[in-house]
Amino acid sequence: MSLSRRNLFQLGGAVGAGLAASPSLQAFENYFSPAASPYADMKTVVSACGVCSPACGLQARVKDGVMTFVEGLPGDAHGNGRLCGKGAAGAGFLYDPDRLKYPMKRTNPRKGFDEDPGFVRITWQEALDTIAEKIGHYKTNFGAESLMFVTLPAPDIWLRFIKSIGVVNRIDHRDECFQTDMVVQKYTTGGKTWCNDFANSKYILLFGWDILAKAKLVYANGILDARDNGAKVVHFSPSYTPTSRASSEWFNIRPGSDLAVALAMINVIVSENRYNKDFVDTYTNFAKYETQIRAHFSEYTPAWAETLSDVPADAITRIAREFAGSGASIAPAHKKTLCANYNNGTQLVHAISILNILAGTVDRPGGRYFPRTFSVPGVDAVYPPPAYPAAAGRRVDGRDKLPHAHAVDAGLFSTTADGMLNKFPGMIKFAMWRDYTTLAFPHPPSMEKALQSVEFNVVYDFLPTDTASLADIVLPGTVNFETSDIMNRDYNAKYPQAVARSAVVPPAFEIKSVGYVAMELGKRLAPDYFKTADGSWINLSTLLNEKTKRAGLGENFADFVSKGIVEKKADFVPRTTFGAVGGGGKCQIYVPAFETGHGEPLPKWHPKRDEPDSTYPYYYLTYIPPIHKRNSSQNNAILNEMMGDNEALINPKLAAKIGVKNGQRVLIRSRAGQIELNAKFTELIRDDAVMVIHGFGHRSRLLTKAGGKGVRDGDIIPIGNIDDFVATKNFGGASCIMDAVVNITPL
Repeated sequence: MSLSRRNLFQLGGAVGAGLAASPSLQAFENYFSPAASPYADMKTVVSACGVCSPACGLQARVKDGVMTFVEGLPGDAHGNGRLCGKGAAGAGFLYDPDRLKYPMKRTNPRKGFDEDPGFVRITWQEALDTIAEKIGHYKTNFGAESLMFVTLPAPDIWLRFIKSIGVVNRIDHRDECFQTDMVVQKYTTGGKTWCNDFANSKYILLFGWDILAKAKLVYANGILDARDNGAKVVHFSPSYTPTSRASSEWFNIRPGSDLAVALAMINVIVSENRYNKDFVDTYTNFAKYETQIRAHFSEYTPAWAETLSDVPADAITRIAREFAGSGASIAPAHKKTLCANYNNGTQLVHAISILNILAGTVDRPGGRYFPRTFSVPGVDAVYPPPAYPAAAGRRVDGRDKLPHAHAVDAGLFSTTADGMLNKFPGMIKFAMWRDYTTLAFPHPPSMEKALQSVEFNVVYDFLPTDTASLADIVLPGTVNFETSDIMNRDYNAKYPQAVARSAVVPPAFEIKSVGYVAMELGKRLAPDYFKTADGSWINLSTLLNEKTKRAGLGENFADFVSKGIVEKKADFVPRTTFGAVGGGGKCQIYVPAFETGHGEPLPKWHPKRDEPDSTYPYYYLTYIPPIHKRNSSQNNAILNEMMGDNEALINPKLAAKIGVKNGQRVLIRSRAGQIELNAKFTELIRDDAVMVIHGFGHRSRLLTKAGGKGVRDGDIIPIGNIDDFVATKNFGGASCIMDAVVNITPL
């Protein structure tokens, strides 16, 4: 009888003892007996991504305390059950072998990328005591202006610490991102909103924004849904991108000229009275300033715009009419590409806001709307603090010279190096960096020089970045899989929805959350701000429970976690009053407040900061690929394998003109510096420009995958000067990160 699984089982009862004694049959049974389920002790944890601001909901599988897989969370309003490539590669962040694991201090006083920091492990107690002593010393002897915190103003307990010690110089990257829109929306419609009702739009106008490739799934899904519903999508961009491919029309616009097209569109809509009369008459200040508005835009004709933008005048006229007449049009202003790239970024987002107002779709179906969210109290509402000390002193970035930008309390990366090196040399004695690296700044060499001028630097991060390699003390920070929080949905939010970000795994080694750092430094430096009414220390878990309960999300955070998603469905009711500052409940087209603070009440044409000339004849473009998150993901093993280096993307026509071969090394020079890298031919960009992908060129020798790979695109971007911003009416503080022009030389 031949042996098979079938007759093996038949023989089992009669000759089981003999079979068991046979080594060959033992092996056979090992291979063919049912395997134990690998999922027997696996659990699924609901949480939220941490790669970008939408924080898409996710489900993480955990086995034996190890996260083994992540996927989207069904029912989540942001991700809609999906994750982008960066989110799906989350394990590459959590389990990066280069992660900072312990507090460390520098033993080598010489700072530079060619120096070994000589880091030695220290205790958290020593690290926090030293940091607190340094802060106290510098504040006492040089004032609060001598302290600089390079960090976003979140979480709220961290901001509470910063405010409790009277910090003057807190700076962040939002001047390189969306600060100008924060300024403009505050006065035109009532505040920055991330909500764009793409799915119900009939006409979507995109200035320069590569919305699909940026992997904001909530937006990409909306755009694609709109296309499926018959919407028209028009894209203006100097490079052909995935968004261009998904658009109905793409226009190869001249870099920095988007404003000209937007102004000309307003000219057509106003002069031909194609605006939504009911909305404009009822909900805006158009009638009050109609004479000024009509006169102002009359000079910005489509023919004028064509000479600056390379977009045909008849196309501008047609698109303006289509946009105004669709009944559900939207022109979004999200981040970097149109808000921060050029000196005229503030004027562009003002013009875009006017287009939305004229279309009558502000807080209306198919337009930009304000989120309906759960009211989650901050720490100051739960535990009211004593009055915060006044933040008295000089701003190293000069932001106080731009009153409107100063009021939104964001930025200014672009001018910080100039302030530290030229305007206020030696003023900053202590700097604490949280999750930022010098690659994020225009012209990193200047920021590195500025950083080296600081007597004591502290870095809180999850990786040994360039900034960390120059620090005096390094603190190991968490990633999103190790933290818990309430994630209000504010990108797709026609009714309130919140997702529980629950810690998937506990922090390993001696990694601590920034909340822990805030509490411990607060206890040492400003204890009264970190106590409850009964005199006990604030407990962060108790605080999260209280926030959850007061927001109506559960009896406590554990109850919220058990639900995963909490939503309060309701019909969308459009606003009839708007919170624009000085608007009296109406949207403002003409903004009187902008007449002060170096601004202008209606957007005027301003050229790029730098225009091509005989010395630097080509436009310089930078690009953040969908594979990476700015400059913080290149060490992720998964994403690094997909894209581990950058190149100079050049149109073959330009390459032939300057004698460059595909793959040849080229020298790219600007007035700020130079870089060398390989050329790569593509017909997807203009033939008068070169494009370099952002995020590469990490210098830290402690990054085993990203260190030393590629070049820093920012090395040829000039730093900002606050006096130039004032003189050129850059009153929203756009960082001008693509205003550079360059020369290209084959090597």
